[in-house]
Amino acid sequence: MKKVTTKEFIWYLAAGLLAFLGLIAVIFGIIGYHMAGPAGTNFVIQFEEKLNNFPLRFIGLILIAAGLVLAVIVLLINAKKADREVEKRIRREQRLAAQANQTIEVKKAVEIIEEKPAVEVEPVESK
Repeated sequence: MKKVTTKEFIWYLAAGLLAFLGLIAVIFGIIGYHMAGPAGTNFVIQFEEKLNNFPLRFIGLILIAAGLVLAVIVLLINAKKADREVEKRIRREQRLAAQANQTIEVKKAVEIIEEKPAVEVEPVESK
């Protein structure tokens, strides 16, 4: 199994952070919407007014969606890279087996089993 590289981990961490910040924004938007009291004391509504009355809940949903899209993109890129490495290894094993007159049986994409062909003895015909 391929280990997660530092670069891949940082991208996943960034995607998770975006989604987490989106979740926080959604929670604060819901709290601000249901907070009792005059509008002047509601810090969430005051913040939304600075954003031209764009609800904090929608900002949170956009951040969550951006985090999810980023995580899926990173996952697809790294899955493709891992598939290429496996295919490269399989081709190399097949090339080496062809040079040594061996057969290779590929049972799984990540597991390669080598078998030497049985030597066939042809019967000698007597006259």
